[in-house]
Amino acid sequence: MRIRHWLYAACISVGVLVACWVAADRTATSLVGDKLAQSVDAGQIVADRVADGMVHAINTDLSMVRAIPSTLADVDLLREVVPAAGGKPAAADVVDRANEFLRGAQSYFGVDRVWVIDASGVCVAASNYRDVPSPLGGSVADMPYVTNALLGDRFERYASGWEHQAPGLYFSAPMYRDGLLIGVVMTKIGLTRLRHWVGSGESFVTDGNGVVIMANDPRFENSFMIDGKLGSLSDAERQALYQRNDFARMPISQFKRAPGRSNAWVPQELLDRMSEFNDLRKPFVISSRPSASNDLIVYAVEGVDAWDALTRQHAKDLALCFLLYLGGAIIVALVAWTYWRERTQHHEMRQSNEELRAANNQLAFEASYDELTGSLTRRYFFHRFEQLLEAAQRKNEPMSLIVADLDHFKTINDTYGHAIGDQVLCRFVLVCSSTLRGDDLIGRIGGEEFAILLPGASERDALRVADRIRERCKRESVEGSEPPLQFSASFGITEWQDSDSPMNMVERADMALYRAKRAGRDRCWVF
Repeated sequence: MRIRHWLYAACISVGVLVACWVAADRTATSLVGDKLAQSVDAGQIVADRVADGMVHAINTDLSMVRAIPSTLADVDLLREVVPAAGGKPAAADVVDRANEFLRGAQSYFGVDRVWVIDASGVCVAASNYRDVPSPLGGSVADMPYVTNALLGDRFERYASGWEHQAPGLYFSAPMYRDGLLIGVVMTKIGLTRLRHWVGSGESFVTDGNGVVIMANDPRFENSFMIDGKLGSLSDAERQALYQRNDFARMPISQFKRAPGRSNAWVPQELLDRMSEFNDLRKPFVISSRPSASNDLIVYAVEGVDAWDALTRQHAKDLALCFLLYLGGAIIVALVAWTYWRERTQHHEMRQSNEELRAANNQLAFEASYDELTGSLTRRYFFHRFEQLLEAAQRKNEPMSLIVADLDHFKTINDTYGHAIGDQVLCRFVLVCSSTLRGDDLIGRIGGEEFAILLPGASERDALRVADRIRERCKRESVEGSEPPLQFSASFGITEWQDSDSPMNMVERADMALYRAKRAGRDRCWVF
């Protein structure tokens, strides 16, 4: 009998140890996993912002460049330098004047090259006509970025060009005389002028074929993305576009679990969001964005900074949690009989307390948040307004208020019904919430009227925020109606002034909103 008791005790002890270890592993994974998820999210936000900034820089830089060929194609002097089909070449003085004109246009527009190419693909005028050898008289008809242009299409593309090791972006426009295609004006801007696109982190830019044309680390240039179109090109096409046939694979792959338990705790969904870059032994997050033209795709790479620290922290948390759970199991065993004796009485008390707490929480929530839209109620909004206004006055910091009103909301209710109207209100709050910062407030102060408080924001900042919300509202549509309902809103904006009260600011913002309504709605007005 005694041996059996010892066996039971041993089995129970082993079971407790195993249970404590499993619980400790899960707890440590949960603690560190949440921090890792936050670090991955933070890295993704940074990568997204960097990628958005790169796309904005590309679109801004190229917006004027793509108009240059079309503008030059209408210049009579450049038409004169292109001979008619079967006709004699242009006079030498015409060619000289055209070359000098293109040379001046190159400097004026800030590009690297400007060429005039006739319908047969021969260069007849060039801004770099003084180069040795001169591009004049050279045929580029076999270049893929010229072929489409000679067919009358506008063309934008990256290529190495016929000048060795001089890659750039090519823009072309057809040139007509009396309705007939007589040639092409082509402009090139070299990548050296555009290095600021990849000025941060491990960012890089690929062309439409997945070839890295520009990278913060020049070692990765002329590498290719595994999912690109480079493999579908023939050797001749690669040579014509890139003046080379050999391309290294971009060293990006899915981040994998390491052997053993060093990162076995990492949830699979986080592993799927992380990548390995180059030969670095830590994870990265990558954000990509397409540009508006040229088939360019930008990539921003940001490291998960907390990876090494969290890997070490998991091992420490595992040991600590195991000891805590084991100690807790011992204590539970010692007090189990006491707990059982008091269980019935305490159970009723706890249940009563929980019901009371839940009711109080529900009442507090209903008093603070609008049931339909999830925004703050009018009373709670003004309560927080007074607190934040006192803080702004004390710190002498700016604060702005936006009062927004949905345009023609009564018509929406009358036409589509109140259910659709409620969806419009909820969609408007969702648009605002996704645009505002974490410490900004939005409250419903009337039926379709909302107030947005921006601590630390000047009048100009508030105008930018209101305008972003206004533009996003115009792009939203509410399903459930045929056709899908689109809506707009008007905004009144004011900034805190000395001795202001919340109602003073609301009155000014309401007056600005009234003027916005009077001016035609769907606009922002500052008072």
